[in-house]
Amino acid sequence: MSQSKPSRRRPALWIAAGSLGIAFAACACSPMTVGRTVVDMSMSSAYRAPAVLPGLDALPPTSPPDPPPYQLLAGDLHCHVSPPDSSSEATRGVAETVALARSERLDFVILTPHVGARFFEDDGDRRWVLDARETLRAALAREDTSRTVFILGMEYTDHRFGHVGASFADLEQVFADVPTAVAAAHPERFFEAFAARGGLLVVNHPFVIPLDSIIAMARADLSWRPFTAAGPFPPEILALNRLAPAFEAYNLMATHLRDRLLLRDPDHTLLATLSRLDHEIVAQQRPMMPVGGSDSHTHHLRATTFILARGRAEADIHEALLAGRACVRAPEACSFEARSPGGAWTTIGGAVRGEAVEVRAAGDDIEVFVDGVRLQKPASGVATRLAIDATKCSVLRARVGEGYSAPIYANCAFASPTVP
Repeated sequence: MSQSKPSRRRPALWIAAGSLGIAFAACACSPMTVGRTVVDMSMSSAYRAPAVLPGLDALPPTSPPDPPPYQLLAGDLHCHVSPPDSSSEATRGVAETVALARSERLDFVILTPHVGARFFEDDGDRRWVLDARETLRAALAREDTSRTVFILGMEYTDHRFGHVGASFADLEQVFADVPTAVAAAHPERFFEAFAARGGLLVVNHPFVIPLDSIIAMARADLSWRPFTAAGPFPPEILALNRLAPAFEAYNLMATHLRDRLLLRDPDHTLLATLSRLDHEIVAQQRPMMPVGGSDSHTHHLRATTFILARGRAEADIHEALLAGRACVRAPEACSFEARSPGGAWTTIGGAVRGEAVEVRAAGDDIEVFVDGVRLQKPASGVATRLAIDATKCSVLRARVGEGYSAPIYANCAFASPTVP
């Protein structure tokens, strides 16, 4: 991934230095406290999606059969909380997390405390993770969570190769499927069993590579090394690279602190991830989608992922994510649909076939992409015809306003045409 030229970064570095100076002047704090203050200052001006989500009825009526009535839900797939995270990693507890989620009108939040690399190879580490989850579950039970569904997950943290969010699978069942001795000999089997149990695997901040910066966290390599390095890679990382259906294209911290402040390009890592996914979907011949996460360790949360769900329960959220009905940063892109001419419309995550497709979306400033190339800028709600190659798999995506959709797959052998 190309980086901005140093001459473009220098002004942003002075801005960062100024922020640090303001933070130091405001209080006699430790460097860690100052760093958190800078993060909270930056996040206070971060993009906030509309409080009232656009209805799916913004689109013209579909031809029969009508698709089922989806609900558009707003959520966050990457949120830290202490405990289980240590106080040096996260300054926000369960009660504040619940209150923030309510104030931000979040329908769901996946809590992702850090777990160490290959934790599943040690019986003591396994027990610690299970106990920490039960402690977190009990803390949530003491709060009013009627507004937001909180889902227990974790962030698998391998500082050599990358970070992966893991949620929804029953961890005790996965441990039973893959005993400690088996996991030590074949670490890839843990993630294979996790996926087989319906778990969602999300590669977090895949293009957050180190920057030459006075801010220490910006110098860290948090990228997904199968995307940014030559290897070789251990078996569990190779397994994750072929199993993970979701990649964190919109990371609030990366976008609004790293990219906007240091690179002066708030779309830098988002667009790099989308471009890579367009390539990987065809190369790996499997569905892959962009998702979003706040990656919040301090006193902020945001809606970063929007989904088309059949209901508001955890099972509905799980199904929608596994089906790929998601968009990132803003909800309007979830209105993207496609169909074979004269056929029924399918939503994001679906598939179409033919030498031509019709696409449409609702909102202002729409762009439609085929394999990463912008082909059309249709008006809101207007069906637009695209000529495509019926002999090859193509990835259809849309940008609507600030948001980007997950793909619709055209002529891809792994995806059968569907009416969701």
